[in-house]
Amino acid sequence: MPHIPAASLWYDMPLETNTSGTGSDSQSEADQLSFFRYEWGIYLKLVRSNAMNHLDIAALLRQLIDSRLNLPFSFIDLACGDSSLAHSILDGTQVYSYIGIDLNRRALDLASDIMKDVPYDVTHFEEDMVTAIESRPDSADMIWCGFSIHHLKTPPQKQEMLDAIYRALNPGGFFVCFEPTCHADETRDSFITRGQEQVRERFSVLSDEEFAHMWDHIRAHDYPESSATWLAMGETAGFSQSREIFRMPGELFCAAYLFEK
Repeated sequence: MPHIPAASLWYDMPLETNTSGTGSDSQSEADQLSFFRYEWGIYLKLVRSNAMNHLDIAALLRQLIDSRLNLPFSFIDLACGDSSLAHSILDGTQVYSYIGIDLNRRALDLASDIMKDVPYDVTHFEEDMVTAIESRPDSADMIWCGFSIHHLKTPPQKQEMLDAIYRALNPGGFFVCFEPTCHADETRDSFITRGQEQVRERFSVLSDEEFAHMWDHIRAHDYPESSATWLAMGETAGFSQSREIFRMPGELFCAAYLFEK
């Protein structure tokens, strides 16, 4: 299993900013930095406790790399955050090109520092992942995205994303995502309604205030699909094989999906 440093696997909570229009620029910047540090602290607690199976996913990704990519390869990291996951799993592999894409400038600043001494080409882009992947056909042998595509509200939007990811892969390449997953025929409202107690138990390392912050994000931004829907979207996009390769334990879970071109 690859070593995962404390600051790794950026989670998907967006950095909120002061939009009130009041206060000085320096005050607004200070408020934003304070808020980032608050969210980062929540994230670190979840990683260190493995509450969202970060270690398991890192090990799984490395196993896929070792078994499938025995020649020099290129890697795209969607919603890359601080790039610590990639830094860990790519260590000692034959990767020659890494592209990390994220909208969070502070996370990308951390990523640049983490990746500064690696022996392969590194480029980071402050860019929306949908726009970014659509502009990069035939760019990667492996693409990874964790806890992010479920922010797209509708199945057609997610389908467009998978279509673009298919086009961005080189022949024989593959894509892995890790996303919240609902039961067959379950509505989003039902998923959210039954989820709070289970998520609270899973995130027991968080204080009540921290959990309330996380839950507000989930309630506002999570639009999960069923496993069958994820796999059907992969087939529609043109992938030769689409399958679930990992599932969190419990009734309310996230699952990892492998899509092979």
